[in-house]
Amino acid sequence: MEQGNNNLIKFINEERAYFNSLKTGINWDDNKWNVQNWLFHRGSDFALLFNTLSPSQIKISATSSPLPSKRPLPYPMSGFVKAMAVYAQRTRGVGYIAVRNYINECRRIFIFMHDRSEVSPTQLTRWHFEKTIDFLKESGYKNMYDASANLKIIADLIDKKKLTPFLIDFNPGITPARSYHDYKSVKDIEDDTVLAGGDKMPSYEAMQAYALCTNNPINENEEILLRTIDLLIAMGQRGNEVALIPYDCWVERKIKDKKGNFVKDKHGVDIKKVGIRYYAEKKFTSRVHWFAEQDIQFAKRAVDRLIVLTKDVRKTAKWQEENPNRLWEFLPGQIVEDIDILKYLGFENTYNLYLYLKDRNNISPVKKDDSIRRVLQGDVKRKFSAHFYRAGDIEKLLLPKLNNHIALKEKVDEKWSVILRTSEILSIRFDGAYRFKREANTFYVLPCRTKLVEINTALGAFPNNESIFVRRNLKEADGSPITLTSHQPRHWRNTLYELAGMSDVQQALAMGRQRLDLNPTYQHTSLRQKTKFHKDYIAFINPSEKVNFLRENIRNKQIAGDITETYHSIKNTKGIDKAESFLHTHALGLHLTPFGGCTHDFSQAPCPKYLQCWDGCSHLHRTNTPGEAERIKEQIILSKRSLANMKKDATGEYGADVWIAGIEKKIANMERSLLVAIDTNPVTVFPEGKPVTIDNNNKRTNAV
Repeated sequence: MEQGNNNLIKFINEERAYFNSLKTGINWDDNKWNVQNWLFHRGSDFALLFNTLSPSQIKISATSSPLPSKRPLPYPMSGFVKAMAVYAQRTRGVGYIAVRNYINECRRIFIFMHDRSEVSPTQLTRWHFEKTIDFLKESGYKNMYDASANLKIIADLIDKKKLTPFLIDFNPGITPARSYHDYKSVKDIEDDTVLAGGDKMPSYEAMQAYALCTNNPINENEEILLRTIDLLIAMGQRGNEVALIPYDCWVERKIKDKKGNFVKDKHGVDIKKVGIRYYAEKKFTSRVHWFAEQDIQFAKRAVDRLIVLTKDVRKTAKWQEENPNRLWEFLPGQIVEDIDILKYLGFENTYNLYLYLKDRNNISPVKKDDSIRRVLQGDVKRKFSAHFYRAGDIEKLLLPKLNNHIALKEKVDEKWSVILRTSEILSIRFDGAYRFKREANTFYVLPCRTKLVEINTALGAFPNNESIFVRRNLKEADGSPITLTSHQPRHWRNTLYELAGMSDVQQALAMGRQRLDLNPTYQHTSLRQKTKFHKDYIAFINPSEKVNFLRENIRNKQIAGDITETYHSIKNTKGIDKAESFLHTHALGLHLTPFGGCTHDFSQAPCPKYLQCWDGCSHLHRTNTPGEAERIKEQIILSKRSLANMKKDATGEYGADVWIAGIEKKIANMERSLLVAIDTNPVTVFPEGKPVTIDNNNKRTNAV
């Protein structure tokens, strides 16, 4: 035990010395750390708490152990938890959320330490960790795999630093609740209309209800919130990316042809691509999300209205940024009448203002004037004398809430660099603007950005708070409350991309995603949707119907390829007559392949997109026909040559890492196909490809 105590003291002292060298401005001995200058992130919470869990944070029925009172963790447990947090961040490079989760697991462990009057981590055994797991299970905790993984990290650290007499050797044996490779064959699928992972998608009724809300805001403050959610739906980006879209976000660029000339439509007007500039959550990189034609007007309305609605907020924020440590234009020593202060602190009347300043914050008026008596809330019997306050007293009270107006920053060469301030963000509002039941309590001197928690509250993610749907008595088809989250539009948007036939690389680029293997997590399609195109095609009874089907879908952009792109380019630049002439000349056949319809003319050249089936298509089979293996080997050589050129020429180009990852995936899949054992029957190369999973089918309608 003595050796463990010595190792514990050494561990705490080492991490404390390292932490103090970071110069974060945080006092190690404090029980609450504000880590904004250490673990900056896009959320609104920057606190790390080193105290016991309060009864309100614990499901009492889940444990028979007596709960500790709300107080700081005792030493040396508190010292260990702080050292563990610093060590985890230093060695694992994790961010705020992960560090906070490690600390919370330690606070849970302490419940059972307290039951045995233990205060030191040197007294921990495997029993403490197993009891914590049992406690989480009995509490109905959902993220059991994450919690158990965090507990194992803590136990492994204790073993590594030799803090206990015996190794804890904790192995929870809990596996993820969901596998990314749950493959089901067609015969195992009972209902081909059920979406894979459909619970992550908004219902059709929910989208209809949102349309009703967004087109009928109850006031300008709610409209700010609704227009922000509009951008979330239009872009499909992460919630914190949309909440931090810059004010000057709108981008329009003229399209050039291969010769560098601007492309014009038939009226001689330059054709433009339109998008929104945003800061990607990963690495804070500035990117542009380009819109499809049908999304432009929806997004443009949101941006234009936000610019108008936030004009006064932006003016206030800009003045405060240019005048640090100032709240308003009143000089600190200036005496201001309460009726004038109401213009900035939106209380219902001067009496409520008096209660807020005097009773709640101990700011007394410097004088009052009984000759001025104002009626309260229209009741002539209730009057209140005029009071006068020193502007500097109120300024001192409210200034800490401004937080320097730093909305987004990153560390460059060990120095913080500010990327965005409040006035530079598109979606901003005054403090209290989203408290719709108490509209009077808006502080018009505290501009701040729209936060992710406010978006989720509006969408009904928190049942105890009023959502935009509850406010209008809108419900799901089965009568249940509409409960959406800020991340569901991302799943919805990606599913639309999948149904439209976009490749994995195109989807990753559109969604600002770096890993291609995450695409299936956001693709929620049914077996019927995946096979509809094939079924429609083979239902034709003559070649004429097939050709008409081909041409109609080229006109509607339902078929992707060079012919479609050329048709619409001619239509925009030379008119419909020439485009139709081109269509009737070249769109004469449609080849059915295992992975979809193809309009390429194979009599002119090999398919320029022959590698698409190597993305892991479950329809691809090895047939052992002559030359098949040789063609695969040839494709591997060509792909490796393309990969080498990409790595050589694409350094620093946006999206290059995604394209490289896509090529590397294809090469690996082709090499894998050569290892497939071939017999007289065709053999599936990727039996686990494009999995379709089954979910409970509620009575809500599919949003896509």
